[in-house]
Amino acid sequence: MKKMLLIITILLGLNCYTQTNVITNNKLIINHGDVTLYLSDDTSTMVSKHVLSYSNYKKLKTVPRDNHWFKDTYDNGKSDKKAYVNSGYDLGHLTPSDITSYDAETNHSSFSLFNQAPQLAHFNEHPWEQLEMHVEDSIGKYKEDVVIITGVIYDYNSSTPHDFLYKSRVRIPIAYYKILVLKTKTYCWVGSNNNESILPTTISELNKMFKINKMTLTIN
Repeated sequence: MKKMLLIITILLGLNCYTQTNVITNNKLIINHGDVTLYLSDDTSTMVSKHVLSYSNYKKLKTVPRDNHWFKDTYDNGKSDKKAYVNSGYDLGHLTPSDITSYDAETNHSSFSLFNQAPQLAHFNEHPWEQLEMHVEDSIGKYKEDVVIITGVIYDYNSSTPHDFLYKSRVRIPIAYYKILVLKTKTYCWVGSNNNESILPTTISELNKMFKINKMTLTIN
């Protein structure tokens, strides 16, 4: 039996959003103001944490979409956008461009190549986008500062050519997940990067899925 590659404990209670932290034993962390990116040991995209105040939420869509993907901090040899051409996969945002459209610099940071992973085009442009809009609507409903944590799940127990974009080192996630943390509520969803289904889930169930990832992670 293969060694378990991930030990993960998530403690998300009813704490104020400012107390929500992502803690990892991996020092590959990139800070872009409101957005923090966490990478795996092999510099694959793993988690994006977005701290969004309600005052900034009310300024959404006041700056234009940057739309310029850029190589960020670490040159991992995996950031070739050509690998996506005719692959059927989009460069799928973790923290979306739309929800950072209150500030030009923050919106630019959402186009870091470490804030994306291969996402089936239809999944990205339809079911997942609808979830992102639902999250925005929820913030408007509750009128609260929030933390939004978005990440991907890879199957590190598998290393076939089908696990990567064609002739590249870009690993394809098997799933995307999103956690919306308000002051008194936490919501979680997981979406399949195979059949495109999105289901509500729990921190406990996410814990089980994370065990095939290659990262020690704590969210508390």
